[in-house]
Amino acid sequence: TGLAAPLGQALTAAGGRWQGPVVVATAAAVILIAVVPPLIATFGQVIGAKDVLAPFATAQLWLLLARSLALAAAVTALSLVVGVPLGILFARAHLPLQRLLFAAHLSILFLPPFLPTLGWFHVFGRDGYLGGPLSAAILFSDVGLVLVLTNALLPAVTALTAIGARGIDASLEEAARVAGGPWRAAAFVVVPTAAPAIALAGVIVFALAFSELGVPMFLRVDVYPELVFSRLGGMDFAPGEAAALALPLVVLAAALLWIEQRLAGGRAVAALGGGGLGVRAPLFAFRPWMLGVGLIAASISLAPIAALLVHGAERGGLLEAGRWIGAAPVNSLLASSLAATFMVMAGAILGVSLARQGVVGVWLDRIAVLAFVLPAAILGVGIAYAWNRPATNWLYASVLVLVVAYVARYSALATRTVAAAVAQTPRSLDDAARTVGAGYFDRLRLQLGMAPQALIGAFALALVFSLRDLETAVLLYPPGGEPLTARIFTLEANGPAGVVSALAALHMLITFMAVGLAWFALRPRASA
Repeated sequence: TGLAAPLGQALTAAGGRWQGPVVVATAAAVILIAVVPPLIATFGQVIGAKDVLAPFATAQLWLLLARSLALAAAVTALSLVVGVPLGILFARAHLPLQRLLFAAHLSILFLPPFLPTLGWFHVFGRDGYLGGPLSAAILFSDVGLVLVLTNALLPAVTALTAIGARGIDASLEEAARVAGGPWRAAAFVVVPTAAPAIALAGVIVFALAFSELGVPMFLRVDVYPELVFSRLGGMDFAPGEAAALALPLVVLAAALLWIEQRLAGGRAVAALGGGGLGVRAPLFAFRPWMLGVGLIAASISLAPIAALLVHGAERGGLLEAGRWIGAAPVNSLLASSLAATFMVMAGAILGVSLARQGVVGVWLDRIAVLAFVLPAAILGVGIAYAWNRPATNWLYASVLVLVVAYVARYSALATRTVAAAVAQTPRSLDDAARTVGAGYFDRLRLQLGMAPQALIGAFALALVFSLRDLETAVLLYPPGGEPLTARIFTLEANGPAGVVSALAALHMLITFMAVGLAWFALRPRASA
């Protein structure tokens, strides 16, 4: 009789062995369906095209590619030089108003870089609040592009550095501080420990800077992704040539994936998931200059946002925005919410597998990261070829095409958010549950139950990045399904300036409401 229960549990577990593979395969299918068909379609068009290498015969094309790589590298280098010390300051210094200043600094990261660029234009453009011929000439140049994109993407480095710095073992930090002081502890312990998170931040900034379309088009700076975009969304419509021109971008994306896996990879998951905000003594005592740095960082992020709000109010755009807005906000929220839901459903399964170094989770993470670092132009080419067919017109001609594109681009964010949280939980609990005969769903519920906020964070991150997307949306939105980012982008060229600023303000309101709700749900609750 004493053996009956264990034997029954073992039989139950054996009978439920199909559950794990089937569920993981279903989650993997969500990612693969979004990512693989566009890549296959792009390569298929390239292979079937005549004179596929003809566009690469001109030196001008290679110079444009080299220029785009140099601009993205400059943005990445500047972001790392400023963002790493800033992240350590926010994470490990005793700073008044620390949370408020950090939130203000991060605020700009949740917006499409095109919107802060509009704000800086109203500040430093020829007719801007502080503008003139000289400031306008700098803004509409390579230097202006680098500065604007650094301003928009720098908070990614700050945030990931801060997370990595907070995850360090307190005993190591304290020993280094006793031996050599706080600055040596930061240089020789905190930064090396946070290195995987910093490397991940560098890859993210480079990928986003290189694939950015809205900012260089507005600032009239020629970049390589714009050349591909012009073959899809401009008067020079030539999708076959666009597929051929996308080949160097595929090589670049593969190189970025290799760098990310080499420098961060699984270590990034551990770095982002380790430690936490536990109570510990600050590494740096308060100095007045630290507050000044925090105020400057927050002010530079808020300045273009404030300029848009003021400009929209001054030009009467807030009153007239209703006549121009259409269904754009609804389209944005619908596509982004659906995409975030699919990403979290798949990410919950694959994130657990990645955290436990499962083969499927590791390989799907690599595919998702590859899709994230791929410029949007490639996905635009591939999705158009893969889904613009009579049999799948129901998807391509509806908002679902944006859902597929968002899932393809941003699913890595949801997967790694879940993986980072699950990596903090003891693996021994899962092993113990498996030993007593718990099925796959019971063990999954156990692991996710120990990190319930991970799903909320993953959904919020996926939602915000989908809302801020411009490059994919402007290529693929269906008739009548124009999202708000695309609406602002198209109106900027021929719409009232005040209305454009007002619509930008509405986009910021929607985004910050989503971020605020996520913060409210994720904030620590006081114990009764």
